[in-house]
Amino acid sequence: MDGEASRDHNERENAERVRNLAERAGIPSGLALALILKYGNDPDVLDREAAKLKRDAG
Repeated sequence: MDGEASRDHNERENAERVRNLAERAGIPSGLALALILKYGNDPDVLDREAAKLKRDAG
């Protein structure tokens, strides 16, 4: 893969991670993106932090 193709692939993977977390946790995609940027890609950590946000907002 050249640099541009690799970048496109990474962007698609990142968008999919954001979408998956948002759907799984029932939070807006902007919050999902913020959580991923802050905590990385560990699903357990992301789910825990998303649940905290959702609980605090509700």
